[in-house]
Amino acid sequence: MTIEKRRRKRRPLPEHTLLATVKSVTVSYFVGTHGDGVSDEAITDILCDIVKMTPSMPNYVGKRLTCWLMCSREYGRVDDPDEKRWPRIGKAQAVPERPFLLSMRLGKDGGLFSAYLPEAAYWALQADLKSGRLMFIEARFIKPRRGDGNLTSINFSETPPEET
Repeated sequence: MTIEKRRRKRRPLPEHTLLATVKSVTVSYFVGTHGDGVSDEAITDILCDIVKMTPSMPNYVGKRLTCWLMCSREYGRVDDPDEKRWPRIGKAQAVPERPFLLSMRLGKDGGLFSAYLPEAAYWALQADLKSGRLMFIEARFIKPRRGDGNLTSINFSETPPEET
């Protein structure tokens, strides 16, 4: 007589939502050589204040949140015969070609999350962030465990999202 074990279907992990207001935006740029090429990286450091969390987590409301948006490219060192001017290093390759969401980190002093964006999306956001047009960030993430949760979406907006 064999007893079959029933496997329980795992419940999906609950998603949390955080709403923050943008306080300041700083952009930095780095370029350097590596191996057989050159790479660059632009980082936008967005400082925010957390105004709401769902489910309610009152310990974090009013705390500082940092959002890092990043964009990176790689340039090969191989001469490009089609390039007429020096240096003939060829066309830049964007890394990554699609958005890459990293984790949400929550601690006693506030929170931090980051994402790599495609080049066009990254640079398109810059003017609206620097001008103050985009004032709200809504981040969704999987329930944190020991302060870390997987980021699932980021929404930048001019007005706070509607309550659902």
